[in-house]
Amino acid sequence: MPHQWGCDLGTTNSALAVWSAERAEPQMVDLDEISRPMMLTEAPVIPSAVFLYHGNDWKSRIGRIPFVERRWLLGRQAFIGNMAVQSNFEGRSPNYVESFKPMLSRQATRVMTRAGGRAWSAREIARIFMRELLAQAQKVHGERIRDLTMTVPVDSFEHYRAELLDMAQRLGIKRFQTVDEPVAAALGYGLNTERELTLLVFDFGGGTLDVAIVRTTGPGKAGTPAEVVAKQGLNLGGNNVDVWLVEHFAKQFGLDPALWRGTEWYQALIDAAQALKEDLYLKETATLGLSDKMMVDLGLRGQERPTLTRDGLIAVLAGHGLYDDIDRLINQLLEEGKQRGIERSDIDEVLITGGSSLLPDVHKVLADEFGRSMLRDWLPFEAVANGACVYASGHKVQDFIRHDYALLTFDRESKEQQYPVIVPRGTQYPTTEIIWEDYFTPTCPRNEPAQEFELKIYELSRASGPQKEIGFDENSRLRVLDRKTDEVVIVCLNETDATLGKLRPPHPPERRDARLRIGFGISVDRYLTATVTDLMSGTRLMDGQPVVKLR
Repeated sequence: MPHQWGCDLGTTNSALAVWSAERAEPQMVDLDEISRPMMLTEAPVIPSAVFLYHGNDWKSRIGRIPFVERRWLLGRQAFIGNMAVQSNFEGRSPNYVESFKPMLSRQATRVMTRAGGRAWSAREIARIFMRELLAQAQKVHGERIRDLTMTVPVDSFEHYRAELLDMAQRLGIKRFQTVDEPVAAALGYGLNTERELTLLVFDFGGGTLDVAIVRTTGPGKAGTPAEVVAKQGLNLGGNNVDVWLVEHFAKQFGLDPALWRGTEWYQALIDAAQALKEDLYLKETATLGLSDKMMVDLGLRGQERPTLTRDGLIAVLAGHGLYDDIDRLINQLLEEGKQRGIERSDIDEVLITGGSSLLPDVHKVLADEFGRSMLRDWLPFEAVANGACVYASGHKVQDFIRHDYALLTFDRESKEQQYPVIVPRGTQYPTTEIIWEDYFTPTCPRNEPAQEFELKIYELSRASGPQKEIGFDENSRLRVLDRKTDEVVIVCLNETDATLGKLRPPHPPERRDARLRIGFGISVDRYLTATVTDLMSGTRLMDGQPVVKLR
């Protein structure tokens, strides 16, 4: 039986996922020669680049015939992905097209390049990219893709979907469908779109920054599983940041950036800036990777290769108004949502996708705006492709908790800190009953009667699965967990407000027996709820009241 496949066709990078019936989950696909692992999660992505190459062998000539192409993928029509980038190592070649998606969505027939004695439109470039993507998937997995779901931007017009459909039919896709990128992101993050949710989607990719308020339609509703309530966007992405960095280094050497822009090495400079930017996701300092020949050709013989710190990158981004633009765009979105009946307080989740969302302090802007517990941010490269795959499979997603959650307690004898897990990762919600319950003795600081009871709730983020897991700590600093090290990031969710209620009468320090029975559940809104009984007075102090929001 053929597999279901999902594709996130991106401006800078694309991704492919396949549904695993054995594991009942999507899996990102590594296509060997054309994929490249992203530095953080090692998720395999495919640069959305094409280097036109028409082989003169009989397979390539016959393979260009539409009738043949629908049935067999013979020969080669181009290098794509990482192979295309490597083929363009000496600068911009007329055979090289760095990105075609924006043009495909607006002017599909517009000429993007002239090579091999003819002009090539965005429509043709996109088809060639998908053709080579399917051929590489067949080569690696031994299966011709016949069942494919592709994601589309929320503001795309029907002609863009029609372009994808025509392309799929020419390439022999027998079952083809599309799904909106925010819906795919929700499915990829494990949200059940069959219940009513109001989502804010923050998609910061290579070419654009798009934010949208999306409302899922709920159970039993016909038509699309979600509707777009408000949408704002900017032509701002990681590609802009690469240019800013090249300009920054040019000025550092006392040169006019325009002098570099006209050189044959400009694309190589952009690529080096992108690599430095990715290095700074985790490192505090990175060096611009220029070859000796490039240093000479750029008039920098004898100069030290430039470096940049993470704080320096933040200064570059701030200097170009990136954080102000993000804040302004979100406020415009919220104002548009308000005009259509959606208040800020109505937003249930903030879904974060796109590699540029990992730029330093971008996460902090969103955490300051909405609160850290609202953010789903650990699958910036995978969520959309995985969600397309979930949609293709027809699998019904159940909401589940991503990380473990624990209490801070102290051993009675050793007084050492302990973190008993109260909500294990993978727990589905909402829960219909108490899922964890135990007895507690209040602590009595300074050996004085305790008049309040408090519980600190901690999020335990640990490595899982075959890939690295990323996350942000309490200071909005990016962390990577390698499954080989068994490292655990522990973050307190209610450190500033851990008091849950009053004890009447106060608990005397000499009493060591249990005073409280505390049980926990999870509400439909993903809040950890507490039910607390005072065993001394026999009164119910809390009855399913929300304590903190989980991820």
